[in-house]
Amino acid sequence: MKIIIVRHAETMENAKTQDIGHDTEALLTEQGVLQAQKLGELLKEEKISHAYTSPQKRAVHTAEKILKHHSDVTIVQVEELREQSLGIYESVPKHVWKEIKAKAKEAFHLFKPEGGESYVELQKRAKQFFERLIHEHENDTVLVVSHAGTLGVLLLDILGKELTEENYRAHQPKNTEFTIIEVLEDGKKKIHALNNRAHLDV
Repeated sequence: MKIIIVRHAETMENAKTQDIGHDTEALLTEQGVLQAQKLGELLKEEKISHAYTSPQKRAVHTAEKILKHHSDVTIVQVEELREQSLGIYESVPKHVWKEIKAKAKEAFHLFKPEGGESYVELQKRAKQFFERLIHEHENDTVLVVSHAGTLGVLLLDILGKELTEENYRAHQPKNTEFTIIEVLEDGKKKIHALNNRAHLDV
């Protein structure tokens, strides 16, 4: 089994350094569309048979562009792939969100904004999806498109790394960076690419 994990392409809010969370519907910029198209070209020889995305438009739109060369693949939207819920802080500027987290008394992974979810909770739902994916697609190549926060904590779990702020920042993917994971018959995972951005350097 092969799993291709991708963060969505650039949005207008990304370009404006605005934080966008669980409930926002940011759209791709022209640059974002180009990023996704370039990744689609890079992945066109992959035998992608299934695709899962967050229901949020930026993820769905990115997947559509990537799958240009895989027109027979249906995109399935799943709630577990949504971005972290920031509760009352949805759509605040990134510097404000960073200040709020810096002032929090809780540890990085336990801080839970009012009405939102902690990184531990985010990792739990992302992990549940990933485990189900492995169970249901034993012999498939699957595309997964989600968000920086969701994928950042998921990658830490896959790599067996502790959920700390330092590790999270080091593994949080940028727009359309992709990771390719091969799940072997014994359940072990082989990483063929990790937050790769080769398509953006062309």
